[in-house]
Amino acid sequence: MIQALEKLIHKKPNNFIIICFNDGMGGSSLLRILTGHDEIYHSKKNLLQLDYDDPLRYPDSTEGFYIHPVHRLSFKEQHLACAHTSFHTPWEGSNTEDLRLYFKLVKENKIIVLKTHQFIADKFPKTKFIYIIGKALDRGISINMTEEKYSKSNNIYYLEISKLFSYDYNTYLDQYIKLVNYFNLTPRVNSVRAFILMWLERQERFKRSLS
Repeated sequence: MIQALEKLIHKKPNNFIIICFNDGMGGSSLLRILTGHDEIYHSKKNLLQLDYDDPLRYPDSTEGFYIHPVHRLSFKEQHLACAHTSFHTPWEGSNTEDLRLYFKLVKENKIIVLKTHQFIADKFPKTKFIYIIGKALDRGISINMTEEKYSKSNNIYYLEISKLFSYDYNTYLDQYIKLVNYFNLTPRVNSVRAFILMWLERQERFKRSLS
């Protein structure tokens, strides 16, 4: 299945954005931010929160998002400190149904965001990548950091996640506008900011009292 998907990415590189990141660096949260824009595909089914259709909205009835059933983190870590979705992680686990959907979406000329802990930009030189770089976020969750020698390539957008997820509004805004301009997205400045502040609040609560 992965071989078929990789052939599709090679054939239709403009239909994919791939996020590469180490554990604990906010890759799932960045994915939610990207898929919260109209230009990029998302599905209510994949949000792990089925009572609304907005990747940037936290649940009203619970503290955090539903958990990803096959993820290595504990229920508490996932539910309170993470923002996982399903479908977007083919290199960590995929199925025939997802593969068929990838082909269908490409046929409809949709833009799909994928994420992986592998730094694989050299593998797809015509596809746009985001490499999350910089200091690991202080989240209080279990992190398995590995050193990566980041590729230098024109198809990679290097994002310092701590600046996007900053308490300082101007720092956030500068990073966010650069991101949406690079990927030609219609800005959702306030919605993204609200999501980030909710996310930061939960990291702090988990870190101080529950980790």
